[in-house]
Amino acid sequence: MATKGDLIEAQNFSRRRLLTAFVSGAPGGKELQPSSPLRAVIAAIALTIIVVLVGVFYGLIRPGLPTGWENGKLVLVSDTGARFVTVDGVLHPVINTASARLLLPANEYGVISTDSSTLGGTPVGDTLGITGAPDELPPVSGLINTGWSACVSDDAGLDVRISSAAGPTPATDRAVVVSVDGILHVVQGGRSFAVSSEVADAVLRAAGISSLSPVTVPASWLDLFTAGTALTPITLKNFGQPVANTSLRVGQVIRQAGAPEDERFLVQTGGVLESLSPLAWQLYQLGSGEALKGKVTEVTADEIRGLATAKQGLGDEWPPVGFETVAAGQRPCAVLTGGEGQATTTLATQPSSTAVTAGVRVDPSHGALVRAGGRGDDNTSILTLVDATGTAFPLPGATDDTIARLGYSTNDVGSIPDGWTALLRTGPSLSEGAAQQTPETK
Repeated sequence: MATKGDLIEAQNFSRRRLLTAFVSGAPGGKELQPSSPLRAVIAAIALTIIVVLVGVFYGLIRPGLPTGWENGKLVLVSDTGARFVTVDGVLHPVINTASARLLLPANEYGVISTDSSTLGGTPVGDTLGITGAPDELPPVSGLINTGWSACVSDDAGLDVRISSAAGPTPATDRAVVVSVDGILHVVQGGRSFAVSSEVADAVLRAAGISSLSPVTVPASWLDLFTAGTALTPITLKNFGQPVANTSLRVGQVIRQAGAPEDERFLVQTGGVLESLSPLAWQLYQLGSGEALKGKVTEVTADEIRGLATAKQGLGDEWPPVGFETVAAGQRPCAVLTGGEGQATTTLATQPSSTAVTAGVRVDPSHGALVRAGGRGDDNTSILTLVDATGTAFPLPGATDDTIARLGYSTNDVGSIPDGWTALLRTGPSLSEGAAQQTPETK
């Protein structure tokens, strides 16, 4: 049995051995390096990143309905092609994109892509939407609100283009004689002038058109131009009636002494003097002025001192000295030209050799958003959306909110004469109220 001395000796031996180990270091003279405290931190960060990436990847391959899906969202189901709009946590099938946009407030609109497995248990409501509404809306960058063209084909059809490409060349100072249902019209600039059918040849000669080869056009093409004062022999009531306090008579044509040769005035009832352009003078000689035998009475300034001058001259809408027709071999077209306010229609031409076929063509993924109405003070415009198929969809009663729901702003809206949209196929009216109904009840 160990004595107390043996126990003390053993304890001292253990203490000396432990002290030697601390002083001498590792075997072979190598020191042990303490572990870096950052190693565990780096490992934790790496593990966190891996977990996040795995979560993201899983979310991509198995998307679900995110927070806030219950209202104002368009849900696209990738494996079936179905689409829904969300209203108060209910999925409503919607039959086209335009209807979906009209159903959802602009400030809430968003698109969610998912698959059918994530929709299990989600309530489904009635199908909503406007039958025939567009499924593809032109982007803002794809709106072509001016530059439209309508060229007359050889068989009197219309080749209508809504395109950003270069089109027919404007022929502002030239004219073309066209025939609509047997009635002749002269078109120049943005106006059309009907020609008196009784003495059409004489009227056209008086208007400077000596050779006649009218182009047959549809009435819809002529309607693109603003109707001006008809070209017809000018006749007066009270012709030959004396004018009080003067030696003049109603119907006389006068020129003040010293004035240019072509500065003429027609004496109207009450002694009012109406400016008579060279073209108007020619047409007057085919009417009441025939009795004058071409005579113009020269008067002094004193003789007409007390006579009033009419605010507008006779035939001010006509070109002063007549028309100059377009060159041979040119096809008549109409182009929609932009500017301040409402766009205007202008006569244009293209070579007859240019291939045209009746129909409406729009640049792919393009369209227009325009207010189409009357001209000038008669403008009663209706907002109209044109899609890439060339179909015009009226938006009756559309507000700024309606425009925003479709993805546009009021700055994206153009203004054109309504004759242009009359050339297009007409689709159903688009409105929030119509989109909220089921197709069967509309």
